[in-house]
This record gives sequence, C-alpha cells and structure tokens, in this order.
Amino acid sequence: MFAEEVHASPQEAALGKLGQEALRIYGKRLDEAREAGKGEFPSFSRRNCSLRNPAVDDSILKRDAGVLRVEIARDMAQQDRTAAGAPREGRATMILDGETVLLCQCCRLPVGELAYASGESNEELMHGECKAQCMLREMQADERERKRENQDLKQARREEFDIGWQAAETIPQNAVSARKLGSALQPQGMACLAIEGDSVRVAATLEPAAAVNLEYLSIALQVRRTEGKEPLFSLDPIDNGKAAADTEEASMQFKRFEPEWLAGTSVGEVMFQADYHLKELSFGEYEQPVVGMKSCFEHSEQDGEDSEWSAREWFVVRKAEMHISGDQVLIPYLKMGVEAREQVVGDDGLEDAAITRPDHPLVMYADVFTHNFDLIAERKSVVNQLREVA
Repeated sequence: MFAEEVHASPQEAALGKLGQEALRIYGKRLDEAREAGKGEFPSFSRRNCSLRNPAVDDSILKRDAGVLRVEIARDMAQQDRTAAGAPREGRATMILDGETVLLCQCCRLPVGELAYASGESNEELMHGECKAQCMLREMQADERERKRENQDLKQARREEFDIGWQAAETIPQNAVSARKLGSALQPQGMACLAIEGDSVRVAATLEPAAAVNLEYLSIALQVRRTEGKEPLFSLDPIDNGKAAADTEEASMQFKRFEPEWLAGTSVGEVMFQADYHLKELSFGEYEQPVVGMKSCFEHSEQDGEDSEWSAREWFVVRKAEMHISGDQVLIPYLKMGVEAREQVVGDDGLEDAAITRPDHPLVMYADVFTHNFDLIAERKSVVNQLREVA
C-alpha cells in the first residue's frame, strides 16, 4: 500500500475540523449515557470490526491494478446492459410474505397473474410490455443487419458495374480539347462557338449561357456525321423481360449504346450515369432533390395501389434552339424533361402500353421531375452534365 499526499482547500479543511468536532461531541454524549446506565453503546474496535473482508482472497489484493480496472469496467458494463432492459439468464424469484414469487426476466419485478414465456424455458417469464420491448429490440437488430447486408451487396454491385457518378474523373476539361483544335484558351476558362464569315470558330467566353464542353460537342458531331442521328443510350432488361421471374437474368439489365462505340466515352458515361440515377431517385433510393417530391412507390402507397406494374422512364429533349448574340456568338437553348410509359408483356416481351394513364405512379413522378428539371440540374451534377451533352 502506498500513501499519497492530499492537498485540501481551505473550505475542505474547515469542514474537516467541523466534522471532527461533531464526532468528538457525539462520542462524549455516548459516554455520558453509558455512565448514566441508559444502555450499552459498544465503541468501535479494530479487533471486532476489521476493515479487511475475510471473504476476499489474498491473491486478489496482489493482482495488477490495470487488470482489476478492466474487470471492474466489464462488470459495470454488464450491469448497465441489464439495467437497460436486457433479459437475464436463469430463473428469477423472490420471497414475498413467505411465498416464492416469480420475477420478470427483464425488469426484475413480480410478474403477477399474467405473464409471457421468455426463451426456450417456460419458467422464465416476462411482463407483456417487457416482452414487447424485447421483441422490438430483436426486430430492430434484425432490420439493421438486413440493411447492412443489402448495403454491402449494393456497394459490391456498384463497384462491379462502375455505377456511381464521379464528377472529378468524368467531366472533361476544355483545355485539352482546345489544344487539339489549336485554340488558345485559359486553363480554367470557358469556351463558346462564334460565327466568323461562313464558318464557326472556338472562342473564349465569360458567359455561362454560351459556354459549351468541347469534348461533348466533338463526340456529338462525330455521331451526327457518321450515323446521321443523335447519341442514344438505354438500360434494357435482358431478353426484353422474357426471362423467368425466378432467375437472375430477370433482374439484370444491359447497357445499349447507339452507336456502340459510345461505350467508354465521356458522353456515354454521362448518359448511363444520369439514366441510372434517375431510376434510383424514382425508386426512392436517395432523398429527393426537391422538397415535396415523392418517389413512385410513395405515389403508389398514397393511391392505395398494391397491384404489380412495369414501366420505363427516360430523359428527352423537349425543345432545342440556337440563338445568336449581337457579337455573333452561338447561345444554345433547350428544355429537357422526363417521360414514362407503362409496359405490358406481349409476344416479344415487354412492350409499351397503347395508353398510359396520367395518374400512373411513374408518370406522376416524371411530370414533377420535368417541372423542376432546371432546379434539379443545379443540384445534381450528373443531370447538369447531361444537359450539357444535350
């Protein structure tokens, strides 16, 4: 045993003196009462009242202090879990008015006349409220485990198929394309197209409305020149939805690029990531970009529709124009939106229904998305880049 010097404050020292004085007066009165024959008042004796607990083994006193602290912390944590409502093991009883009473395994109070069995043994009883709390905790733990497993599976699939928008790695810089075109642009500057006689040249600009991404423009022009149409992307089900529902192919889709060489280009990557993110938002996988927007599943629940349905949605360009400013700069102007169609199973697999009702959950989501498209494009980088491609 080691004694260490303790420095007390003046207030603590004064309280200590008062305590000693009170103890002295109390002992004096006990002596006076004993002498007056008012009773026996045995005094404290170290021989009769040893400070050492005889039940404590000497080996415990010789153990390392750090090990003892760890064991004490473990025991206190176990007591905290028990106090929090975790069921205790073993049968719990108490003697009340000479009668053995069963106690609740959770709160350690008498169970009364009505109780619920806990665990495999019917002798372990619990209150109805305690049983409900234990079941709720188990369900919450199972739900957390299920969500964790689903999240791990989704993350593995996203890494396997390169799903997820990486803006810093995907958005091309104008400086690289400008050097290939022989144009002198600032490294972080914006580029536009200006009319010069019968031709168009690349020029620097400070106006965001006139700015274009030169790599997007080059790929789109190449597709128009070689294929005679705009770039196209679609995420289609394997076998057009004709695969058996209990097979893995029924839930898998494949990327369809037109032309096929778009796969691996910056334009193809933007189109794929934007289309996939649109589907994630419509399914409620992420928080909606605008307050008040509801996913298609929320629309289904609100309308009380519990029947199965199939539908598809895609981005469309509703209006596209090219304006010319006073200094002969081309300013692109376009309006984009989202369209949705219900699908039915036909002879060749999934086909668009002849008529899609306007209150279909996915159609309702597409209408709201279209109404807020410009706002969503400012909040979602991948949608903004899709607008740049358009």
